Amino acid sequence: MEILRSVLLENRKKRILLLDDEPAVVRSLARIINQFHRDWELEAVTDPEEAWLRLQRDRFDVLVTDVRMPKVTGLTLLERMQMDPRTACIPVVVVTGWGDYETKLRALELGAMDLLEKPVEPRHLVTRLQQVLRWKEGQEILAALNVRLRRILDRHLRELASERMGTILRLLIVIQQRNPDLALHSMRVAVYSKVLAQLLKLEDSQCREIFWAGMLHDVGKIALPDALLVRAGMFSPGEITIWQKHCQYGEQILRGRTPWSGMLPTGEDSDSGTSSIVKTAAQVAISHHERWDGTGFPYGLEGGAIPLPGRIVAIADAIDHATRPVAWAHLSSLVVLPASEEAHKAFDPRMVEVFRCHEEVFRKLSDRFRRIPADNEGWLASVDTQLCGEWQDAASSDSDESSARCLSE
Repeated sequence: MEILRSVLLENRKKRILLLDDEPAVVRSLARIINQFHRDWELEAVTDPEEAWLRLQRDRFDVLVTDVRMPKVTGLTLLERMQMDPRTACIPVVVVTGWGDYETKLRALELGAMDLLEKPVEPRHLVTRLQQVLRWKEGQEILAALNVRLRRILDRHLRELASERMGTILRLLIVIQQRNPDLALHSMRVAVYSKVLAQLLKLEDSQCREIFWAGMLHDVGKIALPDALLVRAGMFSPGEITIWQKHCQYGEQILRGRTPWSGMLPTGEDSDSGTSSIVKTAAQVAISHHERWDGTGFPYGLEGGAIPLPGRIVAIADAIDHATRPVAWAHLSSLVVLPASEEAHKAFDPRMVEVFRCHEEVFRKLSDRFRRIPADNEGWLASVDTQLCGEWQDAASSDSDESSARCLSE
């Protein structure tokens, strides 16, 4: 304890505030305490209101108070202290001649550490103050340790998050190197996905996860043959089957599931330390081609069985296909546009309504994308900050009533 005290707490005298409306009692208590502990710093007041002001303004380690006082009683002062975070942690010892059972019980209920009856035995008072001060010192040490541990934990979490984001960025570099058009498509889908998530009133952390999931939704395509990755013409039925496997490939890449996963030491799981962003991205990679009516791939999930992030990125993916049809002509048979009659079969109807209520937002974002050069790698590095905030300006013509109607339907 001495080592912890010297490391964590400042070296200072313990401060005790004495309160009694009778000056003679205050002088008597001060004499008793000073007789045994001259290293304690004592301050005495006779007015409860003055004591209350001092407790709020100054730093005290313990309050010794009477109960029966004019205007403000000791019990009233205890109630005030418990309701104010500045004073709630100050321990209180009650010394009074009014020692009925109900008073003692009420004082203890209001947080008093002890209730001593006048005339108090000197050694009893000092011993009790020593115990109370040791208790408070222990609480201060615990609080200081918690602060230090929180700082250490926060530092480690920042380092871990940085490492995980480094992994995500490396995957994005691979996508960019394999197919720059695919990288640009992923960026646009990420922005559309985050905007949809914000329009759906999701939490900020969810919106952030969905943005990065949108960036990585097609990461499985890096495992496809070059002939399929850069194909400008139509796919054969066999090629479509291969192309559809990019969903499984993406989940395997993001979850770290490989034939070698069994080589990990016993008790370790390649997915156990995965961040929430990567887990959401893996969810999206495997589910963004599922359809609301259950006719999608790879598993034919239907309705609410499709994860929410996957439903959001699915329609964001279709928005980009709709605004860039030439680049995706070879997939025209697989694409359902969010404004088409088929949209309610392919996508969550709620997402479709939100899109249609804010279609102008996405049109303006699409126009903004068209003005960005495809080889502008500096823009690629800051897409989130450049565009995800701009949708609010683009949505300025949409009324709050329209948004509320879309979300309630």
